[in-house]
Amino acid sequence: MKTAQILLVALLLAAFYGCSGISVRTDFDEKTDFTVYKTYDWIKFREESQSGLMNDPLLRKEIMDSVEKELAAKGYTPASGGAPDFFVAFHMGSRKKIDVDHYYYTYGYRGRLSGHDVSIRKYREGTLIIDIVDAAAKELVWRGHATSELHGREEAAGDARASVEAIIRKFPPK
Repeated sequence: MKTAQILLVALLLAAFYGCSGISVRTDFDEKTDFTVYKTYDWIKFREESQSGLMNDPLLRKEIMDSVEKELAAKGYTPASGGAPDFFVAFHMGSRKKIDVDHYYYTYGYRGRLSGHDVSIRKYREGTLIIDIVDAAAKELVWRGHATSELHGREEAAGDARASVEAIIRKFPPK
């Protein structure tokens, strides 16, 4: 019985640590003065060139709405009629992943527990990239990307919102 409990706790800990949250990274042009940015516009999508997740119009709309909400919370406004200070674009994709963990067990001197176990977990990992392009220079000045486990089509909108929030939280760079 004790062996089963130890094994169960070990597997639960492995599952907990294997299911990490959203990993966010950013990069930016250090010469850019982000304080001059006030208005933005979207870089237009070429529908025919989209594939995979980018081919889902509902998911694209959810991401765009989330980006606009997060930018508005930071004081940025859409350019209405005039030239924007910066453009926003995003890209997304996914790939299959496999996590393999190998556990060795021992249980003291003359203990009953010994041996090892292997845990294999298959899942799909998604990446969302948000780009900020200087409108005047037409150059990429900031990029943020979030990577996390995808939880299926039913939860795609929530995953997208969480990823956008995590990325835009780091814009502009400090």
